Amino acid sequence: MKKVIIIEDNTIIAELLQKQINNQEGYFCEKYYTNPVEFLNSGDSCDIILLDIMMPEMTGLDAIDKILAKLPTVSIIINSIKDDSETIFKALQKGAVGYIDKQSFDNAFIDVFKSVENGGAYMTPKIARKVMDFFSGKKKLPDNLTEREVDVANAILEGLSYKLIGDKYGISIDTVRAHVKNIYKKLSINSKSQLFNIFKK
Repeated sequence: MKKVIIIEDNTIIAELLQKQINNQEGYFCEKYYTNPVEFLNSGDSCDIILLDIMMPEMTGLDAIDKILAKLPTVSIIINSIKDDSETIFKALQKGAVGYIDKQSFDNAFIDVFKSVENGGAYMTPKIARKVMDFFSGKKKLPDNLTEREVDVANAILEGLSYKLIGDKYGISIDTVRAHVKNIYKKLSINSKSQLFNIFKK
């Protein structure tokens, strides 16, 4: 019997999730917590954690590191309405092994649990498509960017530093900064997170 804990600040949703899980053979959810701090202070342990992102006191993203430090073998599955690229990648980089958009949970949660139980990872198709598009290098940028600006923008989205971007394309850091300034101006944005959010659709 796999023990599941839900961390979700909406008690109505938490209770619905708990009921669904307990109706499935092989899984048991005794309790839920309304924020990560409450769980971390509880001394409780489990096999699987179903974790929301937007919560009071501590976000789900900030909680991942702390949960894994306390329970290194636990499988963390994100269950959130937030499905922007930056949030997805941060959660996976921090150690989450699954990501479900909340609208898909009813149809997907058994597949998610079984995949995780077998040592795999799981993302709903909507989330997986965003990850696939990101890593395939087929990121579509607006037509008003030059070819070099597209190269620099893609390199930023791949997580490269300005120095590494300069090394990759044989240009100086100052030239990279100039390209970034032009990219932000043309896209009417002013941060890397906004650049990620262009790929929401």
